[in-house]
Amino acid sequence: MSPNRAQADAPTATVLRWVRAPQQARTRESLARLLEAAEELIAEKGFEEASIAEITARAGSSVGGFYRRFRDKDRIIQALHERFCEDARATADDALAPERWQSASLAEVLRQFNAFLVQIFRDREGLLRAFLKHSLGDASMRERTLVLFHYLSERLSLLLRSHRDEISHPDPELAAAFGLELVIGMLDHTVQLRQRALPISDDRLVSELTRAFVNYLGVPAERPTLKLAPRRKP
Repeated sequence: MSPNRAQADAPTATVLRWVRAPQQARTRESLARLLEAAEELIAEKGFEEASIAEITARAGSSVGGFYRRFRDKDRIIQALHERFCEDARATADDALAPERWQSASLAEVLRQFNAFLVQIFRDREGLLRAFLKHSLGDASMRERTLVLFHYLSERLSLLLRSHRDEISHPDPELAAAFGLELVIGMLDHTVQLRQRALPISDDRLVSELTRAFVNYLGVPAERPTLKLAPRRKP
Protein backbone atom coordinates (compact mmCIF):
# COMPACT_ATOMS: atom_id res chain seq x y z
CA MET A 1 0.00 0.00 0.00
CA SER A 2 1.35 3.42 -0.92
CA PRO A 3 1.85 6.08 1.80
CA ASN A 4 -0.83 8.25 0.18
CA ARG A 5 -3.37 5.41 0.24
CA ALA A 6 -2.53 4.62 3.84
CA GLN A 7 -3.04 8.26 4.81
CA ALA A 8 -6.33 8.38 2.93
CA ASP A 9 -7.57 5.26 4.71
CA ALA A 10 -6.27 6.26 8.15
CA PRO A 11 -8.98 6.33 10.82
CA THR A 12 -9.95 9.47 12.65
CA ALA A 13 -7.17 10.66 14.96
CA THR A 14 -7.47 9.56 18.57
CA VAL A 15 -6.34 11.03 21.86
CA LEU A 16 -3.99 8.08 22.32
CA ARG A 17 -0.30 7.93 21.45
CA TRP A 18 2.51 5.42 21.03
CA VAL A 19 4.87 5.50 24.01
CA ARG A 20 8.58 4.67 23.97
CA ALA A 21 9.55 2.60 27.00
CA PRO A 22 12.15 4.17 29.33
CA GLN A 23 15.57 3.79 27.71
CA GLN A 24 18.35 2.07 29.64
CA ALA A 25 21.50 0.33 28.41
CA ARG A 26 20.21 0.33 24.86
CA THR A 27 20.37 4.11 24.70
CA ARG A 28 23.86 4.24 23.31
CA GLU A 29 23.58 6.30 20.19
CA SER A 30 25.16 3.87 17.74
CA LEU A 31 22.86 1.04 18.83
CA ALA A 32 19.82 3.30 18.58
CA ARG A 33 20.82 4.29 15.04
CA LEU A 34 21.23 0.65 14.01
CA LEU A 35 17.82 -0.26 15.37
CA GLU A 36 16.12 2.70 13.71
CA ALA A 37 17.82 1.97 10.38
CA ALA A 38 16.89 -1.72 10.57
CA GLU A 39 13.27 -0.89 11.44
CA GLU A 40 12.98 1.51 8.50
CA LEU A 41 14.51 -0.90 5.98
CA ILE A 42 12.54 -3.91 7.18
CA ALA A 43 9.35 -1.85 6.96
CA GLU A 44 10.25 -0.73 3.45
CA LYS A 45 11.67 -3.93 1.95
CA GLY A 46 10.95 -6.83 4.27
CA PHE A 47 13.36 -8.67 6.53
CA GLU A 48 14.85 -10.91 3.86
CA GLU A 49 15.63 -8.06 1.46
CA ALA A 50 17.14 -5.68 4.03
CA SER A 51 20.87 -6.39 4.02
CA ILE A 52 23.34 -5.76 6.82
CA ALA A 53 25.31 -3.48 4.50
CA GLU A 54 22.20 -1.36 3.86
CA ILE A 55 21.36 -1.20 7.56
CA THR A 56 24.84 -0.06 8.54
CA ALA A 57 25.02 2.45 5.67
CA ARG A 58 21.74 4.07 6.69
CA ALA A 59 22.82 4.08 10.34
CA GLY A 60 26.17 5.69 9.50
CA SER A 61 27.91 2.69 10.99
CA SER A 62 30.04 -0.18 9.66
CA VAL A 63 29.53 -3.89 9.11
CA GLY A 64 32.15 -4.51 11.81
CA GLY A 65 30.20 -2.28 14.18
CA PHE A 66 27.07 -4.29 13.43
CA TYR A 67 28.72 -7.61 14.29
CA ARG A 68 30.10 -6.19 17.52
CA ARG A 69 26.50 -5.83 18.68
CA PHE A 70 24.63 -8.57 16.81
CA ARG A 71 25.90 -12.02 15.93
CA ASP A 72 23.72 -12.09 12.78
CA LYS A 73 20.78 -10.39 11.09
CA ASP A 74 18.30 -12.62 12.92
CA ARG A 75 19.40 -11.08 16.22
CA ILE A 76 18.49 -7.56 15.11
CA ILE A 77 14.88 -8.48 14.36
CA GLN A 78 14.79 -10.09 17.80
CA ALA A 79 16.05 -6.82 19.28
CA LEU A 80 13.41 -4.88 17.34
CA HIS A 81 10.69 -7.21 18.56
CA GLU A 82 11.89 -6.89 22.15
CA ARG A 83 11.82 -3.10 21.82
CA PHE A 84 8.37 -3.17 20.22
CA CYS A 85 6.98 -5.30 23.05
CA GLU A 86 8.48 -2.99 25.69
CA ASP A 87 6.99 0.04 23.95
CA ALA A 88 3.62 -1.69 23.54
CA ARG A 89 3.45 -2.38 27.28
CA ALA A 90 4.32 1.24 28.07
CA THR A 91 1.69 2.38 25.58
CA ALA A 92 -0.94 0.10 27.13
CA ASP A 93 -0.18 1.45 30.60
CA ASP A 94 -0.88 4.94 29.30
CA ALA A 95 -3.77 4.25 26.91
CA LEU A 96 -5.72 1.77 29.06
CA ALA A 97 -5.37 3.50 32.42
CA PRO A 98 -8.91 3.56 33.90
CA GLU A 99 -8.48 7.11 35.21
CA ARG A 100 -8.03 8.34 31.63
CA TRP A 101 -11.57 7.20 30.76
CA GLN A 102 -13.58 8.07 33.86
CA SER A 103 -15.92 10.45 32.04
CA ALA A 104 -16.26 8.40 28.81
CA SER A 105 -18.81 5.75 27.95
CA LEU A 106 -17.50 2.25 27.30
CA ALA A 107 -18.58 2.51 23.66
CA GLU A 108 -16.39 5.62 23.25
CA VAL A 109 -13.48 3.92 25.04
CA LEU A 110 -13.63 0.98 22.63
CA ARG A 111 -14.00 3.24 19.59
CA GLN A 112 -10.85 5.15 20.55
CA PHE A 113 -9.01 1.92 21.41
CA ASN A 114 -9.89 0.29 18.08
CA ALA A 115 -8.99 3.42 16.13
CA PHE A 116 -5.64 3.51 17.89
CA LEU A 117 -4.95 -0.16 17.07
CA VAL A 118 -5.77 0.41 13.41
CA GLN A 119 -3.44 3.42 13.40
CA ILE A 120 -0.62 1.36 14.94
CA PHE A 121 -1.11 -1.45 12.42
CA ARG A 122 -1.03 1.05 9.54
CA ASP A 123 1.95 3.05 10.82
CA ARG A 124 4.01 -0.11 11.44
CA GLU A 125 2.53 -2.27 8.72
CA GLY A 126 5.79 -3.48 7.20
CA LEU A 127 7.49 -4.13 10.54
CA LEU A 128 4.52 -6.00 12.00
CA ARG A 129 4.27 -8.12 8.86
CA ALA A 130 7.96 -9.01 9.24
CA PHE A 131 7.36 -9.98 12.87
CA LEU A 132 4.39 -12.14 11.91
CA LYS A 133 6.30 -13.92 9.16
CA HIS A 134 9.45 -14.39 11.23
CA SER A 135 7.54 -15.75 14.22
CA LEU A 136 6.30 -18.71 12.20
CA GLY A 137 9.73 -20.28 12.61
CA ASP A 138 10.80 -18.62 15.85
CA ALA A 139 9.43 -19.99 19.11
CA SER A 140 10.98 -17.24 21.24
CA MET A 141 9.24 -14.51 19.22
CA ARG A 142 5.93 -16.36 19.45
CA GLU A 143 6.35 -16.67 23.23
CA ARG A 144 7.20 -12.97 23.57
CA THR A 145 4.12 -12.06 21.51
CA LEU A 146 1.93 -14.28 23.70
CA VAL A 147 3.29 -12.65 26.87
CA LEU A 148 2.50 -9.23 25.37
CA PHE A 149 -1.02 -10.33 24.45
CA HIS A 150 -1.68 -11.50 28.01
CA TYR A 151 -0.38 -8.18 29.34
CA LEU A 152 -2.63 -6.19 27.00
CA SER A 153 -5.69 -8.30 27.85
CA GLU A 154 -5.03 -7.83 31.59
CA ARG A 155 -4.82 -4.05 31.15
CA LEU A 156 -7.99 -4.06 29.03
CA SER A 157 -9.76 -6.27 31.59
CA LEU A 158 -8.90 -3.78 34.33
CA LEU A 159 -10.37 -0.99 32.22
CA LEU A 160 -13.54 -2.99 31.49
CA ARG A 161 -14.02 -3.68 35.20
CA SER A 162 -14.04 0.07 35.83
CA HIS A 163 -17.10 0.19 33.51
CA ARG A 164 -18.69 -2.96 34.95
CA ASP A 165 -22.10 -1.32 35.31
CA GLU A 166 -22.29 -0.95 31.50
CA ILE A 167 -21.47 -4.61 30.75
CA SER A 168 -23.86 -7.57 30.84
CA HIS A 169 -21.20 -10.15 29.90
CA PRO A 170 -20.71 -12.38 32.97
CA ASP A 171 -16.92 -12.66 32.69
CA PRO A 172 -15.13 -9.36 31.88
CA GLU A 173 -11.69 -10.98 32.06
CA LEU A 174 -12.58 -13.54 29.40
CA ALA A 175 -14.39 -10.85 27.43
CA ALA A 176 -11.27 -8.65 27.35
CA ALA A 177 -9.08 -11.46 25.99
CA PHE A 178 -11.69 -12.68 23.51
CA GLY A 179 -12.51 -9.18 22.26
CA LEU A 180 -8.83 -8.30 21.89
CA GLU A 181 -8.27 -11.53 19.96
CA LEU A 182 -11.18 -10.62 17.69
CA VAL A 183 -9.83 -7.16 16.93
CA ILE A 184 -6.17 -8.15 16.47
CA GLY A 185 -7.14 -11.18 14.40
CA MET A 186 -9.18 -8.98 12.08
CA LEU A 187 -6.31 -6.50 11.76
CA ASP A 188 -3.82 -9.30 11.06
CA HIS A 189 -6.13 -10.54 8.32
CA THR A 190 -6.90 -7.12 6.87
CA VAL A 191 -3.61 -5.25 7.26
CA GLN A 192 -0.85 -7.82 7.66
CA LEU A 193 -2.11 -10.42 5.19
CA ARG A 194 -3.91 -7.83 3.03
CA GLN A 195 -6.97 -10.06 2.80
CA ARG A 196 -9.63 -7.38 2.82
CA ALA A 197 -12.74 -9.20 1.64
CA LEU A 198 -14.93 -6.16 2.25
CA PRO A 199 -14.08 -2.90 0.44
CA ILE A 200 -14.44 -0.61 3.46
CA SER A 201 -12.35 2.28 4.72
CA ASP A 202 -10.39 2.15 7.94
CA ASP A 203 -12.93 4.48 9.56
CA ARG A 204 -15.67 2.00 8.71
CA LEU A 205 -13.47 -0.86 9.94
CA VAL A 206 -13.13 0.91 13.30
CA SER A 207 -16.91 1.40 13.47
CA GLU A 208 -17.65 -2.25 12.73
CA LEU A 209 -15.02 -3.56 15.15
CA THR A 210 -16.44 -1.29 17.84
CA ARG A 211 -19.98 -2.44 17.10
CA ALA A 212 -18.91 -6.09 17.35
CA PHE A 213 -17.01 -5.56 20.61
CA VAL A 214 -19.74 -3.47 22.24
CA ASN A 215 -22.45 -5.97 21.30
CA TYR A 216 -20.33 -8.88 22.53
CA LEU A 217 -19.91 -7.18 25.91
CA GLY A 218 -23.65 -6.58 26.08
CA VAL A 219 -23.37 -2.82 26.36
CA PRO A 220 -26.84 -1.27 25.95
CA ALA A 221 -27.23 0.74 22.77
CA GLU A 222 -27.44 4.48 23.27
CA ARG A 223 -30.96 5.52 22.40
CA PRO A 224 -31.54 8.92 20.80
CA THR A 225 -33.59 11.35 22.82
CA LEU A 226 -37.15 11.54 21.51
CA LYS A 227 -38.18 15.11 20.89
CA LEU A 228 -41.93 15.66 21.17
CA ALA A 229 -43.67 18.32 19.15
CA PRO A 230 -45.28 21.03 21.29
CA ARG A 231 -48.95 20.46 21.97
CA ARG A 232 -51.35 22.76 20.23
CA LYS A 233 -53.57 24.88 22.37
CA PRO A 234 -57.23 23.90 22.11
